[in-house]
Amino acid sequence: MHILLGPCPLPWLRSLLLVRLRRLVPTTLGLLAMVASAMLSGDELDESQGASLTLLTSYHQGYRWNDDVVSSVEARFRHEASADRQLLVEYVDALRLARPLAHEALLQRLTASTLNESGSLIIADDPAMAFYLEYRDELPWPRKVVALGLNDDRFREQAQALGVKLLKSYPVMAQSLNMLVETFGSPVPLMLLAEDSEHAFNVVDDMVEVIGSVADVTLVDVVTGWTPEEVIERLSRSPPGTRLYMQGGQDSGWSEGAGSTAHRLEALAAQGYPVFCHFEFQMAIGCAGGAILDVDFLAHAAVELALTPAFDLVPASSSVMAQRHLIDARWYRLFEGHDNLPFQWIGVRGRLEQVAREYRQALYGVSVVAVGSLLGVGALLVARNRSRRLRRKLMVDQRFGLPTRLALVSDYRGSRCEEVEWLFVLVSPELRSYRRRFGSGSLEGLLRISIDVFKAHLPKGWRLYLGGEEQLIGMVPAQAHGPDVESQLDSYLALVGQFQQRDSARVLRWHASVVVVPGHSTDLSNCLASLEEGVQRLESEGWVRPVLRVTAAGPYHETQLRWLCRQVSLLIENPGNQWRLVAQPKMAPSSRTLVGAEVLIRWCHPDAGNIPPPEFLPVILMLGLAERFDRWVIGRTLDWLLELRGADWLGTVSVNVHLSTLVADDFPDFMVTELARRRLPPRCLALELVEHEHVDDVERVQRQMRRLHERGIGVALDDFGSGYTAFNLLQRLPLAAIKLDYSLLHAARRFDQARQAYAALVGLCHRMELTVVAEGVETVEDASWLITLGVQEGQGYFFAPPMELEDLVAVYGEKPAGPMPTTVLRQVGTRRC
Repeated sequence: MHILLGPCPLPWLRSLLLVRLRRLVPTTLGLLAMVASAMLSGDELDESQGASLTLLTSYHQGYRWNDDVVSSVEARFRHEASADRQLLVEYVDALRLARPLAHEALLQRLTASTLNESGSLIIADDPAMAFYLEYRDELPWPRKVVALGLNDDRFREQAQALGVKLLKSYPVMAQSLNMLVETFGSPVPLMLLAEDSEHAFNVVDDMVEVIGSVADVTLVDVVTGWTPEEVIERLSRSPPGTRLYMQGGQDSGWSEGAGSTAHRLEALAAQGYPVFCHFEFQMAIGCAGGAILDVDFLAHAAVELALTPAFDLVPASSSVMAQRHLIDARWYRLFEGHDNLPFQWIGVRGRLEQVAREYRQALYGVSVVAVGSLLGVGALLVARNRSRRLRRKLMVDQRFGLPTRLALVSDYRGSRCEEVEWLFVLVSPELRSYRRRFGSGSLEGLLRISIDVFKAHLPKGWRLYLGGEEQLIGMVPAQAHGPDVESQLDSYLALVGQFQQRDSARVLRWHASVVVVPGHSTDLSNCLASLEEGVQRLESEGWVRPVLRVTAAGPYHETQLRWLCRQVSLLIENPGNQWRLVAQPKMAPSSRTLVGAEVLIRWCHPDAGNIPPPEFLPVILMLGLAERFDRWVIGRTLDWLLELRGADWLGTVSVNVHLSTLVADDFPDFMVTELARRRLPPRCLALELVEHEHVDDVERVQRQMRRLHERGIGVALDDFGSGYTAFNLLQRLPLAAIKLDYSLLHAARRFDQARQAYAALVGLCHRMELTVVAEGVETVEDASWLITLGVQEGQGYFFAPPMELEDLVAVYGEKPAGPMPTTVLRQVGTRRC
């Protein structure tokens, strides 16, 4: 699969081919893994399930290529591997130590490590491969070995003879050279810059081979151990239009200060000579850019290949394509007139500051030299207009054809801010997971499709900006929207989803955080900060609503979310002075008698007044305080039950618990201890699990629920029907009851199909011998229909609203627990809760 792409007469066709070829490697590996999994026996799979992965690389922390590979492999391994697998990272470290000492130290570490034949090995570069080949017979090396970053032909031949799978990056070099041809025209004379080392010579040999296979690129010179002065002198003797290209070497980016690679690149840039490359770490030290190899994707392919059961079926050599065309913004003028190429500009902010300095310098110079001169004024106007056009172009992302967030801030600064009435941010959670799994290259193609749909159906007068890799920012000016922007935005998202589905594209769920702009010149940045916090709230809630409205903080004030975070962090130490418990009765629909109650939480702030639970409960989750909060609620509930000792009329009281609380190892023992300390029977309290969407370790939840069941404590599944994983949990968890979400009953009032589905759910729960609790009972028709279905318990405002604990005792405690009188219901509804 060693593929080299020459120049293509149609740039869009070539870009499409690159995207398709880039996906070929992981797709092939995945298919082979599926085939092998079907062929292997269960014993063979179990034998290697706990095996480890070893990453062998040359230099320890400092050489950028190794650092990038190590961090990317570690991140990918955590995502791909099961909990019983371990990753071992070992360094040859021959740059800091003499080679014999480095090899001896590494040999001792590997001898004492968990290295075994059932694991996997990834080799990151030539020095690491040299060590592996030298000590091939002295250690129990893993049978599955993957190598990347090899430049020495001898190492490649020996590795392939031993069954090592090679990942090559030759196509990246070819893509980078083709980009130069497409940008500057044909032919392209090339001068190659390299370090003066054995490793660098191997790298140069590979590059020379690639140059020979790419049409319209001619190698005119190779400069090793180069200096800026020597390169400029040789350029004077080279053909016009000769371009500089730097290959990676052992010391590229290693040393700092005078004489370092970064210092030499900066000296060339100061003379107006860009140096192109194909590694991202080379751009970090001063290269101009090129078609850049995505190390994350390379690590993704290496880890998948090392861990797949289909290792023996994978080809001996696979090629990895580039991801993006990255260009430093300070070389923008070289690419004017080439907007059709999918460049991604980096360093834009620094380039804009440089342009601003140049403009100010031009202003001062013209003012001093030609004050009042028409010629000076004309030159100043030309310079200013050019600066504005350049600034605007740099603030447009050429990949998607959208202005960036910098453009939004620049367009509506000062008095123009008053033209903006609403701002919103669009985010898709699938895009975030898609990027983590497949890399930024695939993300661009998927995001481009969604952006095209968004732009095609954008309401008149609205504008879109690119806020980041995974989000869009929208601006709604005054008098360019309907009476309800939130509803209009919700409809817009639904329309986009319909067109995605109609076009057979990948349907993404988009969510919006929206805010009203007060109209002051300093409010735009505050509004953007509030929108970001709104996105955090949507994520912490589990993306349960499509549109969330937030409030922008005024100048020098906290946003609402930050204020809530600060208040909750302080209050968690002593919740009792502001938080209090209330209870909502659970009634038997057939007799309308009390069978239990659900404890809820209310917050009365001394300054802000009553703060609704939907406002502060997500903040508790976001801050990681759910377990402390739940245990406080349980303790206060048990204290209240202790005061009502012997109150058989109350039935079972239920308390909401979050997933982090339930899966804590000591939680069952905590419950037993708290009940025993108050001498209360376990049947007096039940737990309701309120988080379904984040259950990714069902076995652990099963174990905890069995431990609670053995101690006599029942667990119910709350809000059943509101998430995507509830049916999976219903089949696997030892539940005592199911609470049907209020939205299901509301839908059953309006639609016959929803009514049939509700009845079917109740019947399923009855067959599983589960107690059914219906939420959202608001009318006599609801209660009558639930009786016909045989629902055991109902909860809703038809029976009783949430009430203070003393009101519950006053209404139901000293008399038969029958229907609540209407007058009492009206009085309870006006209390402080």
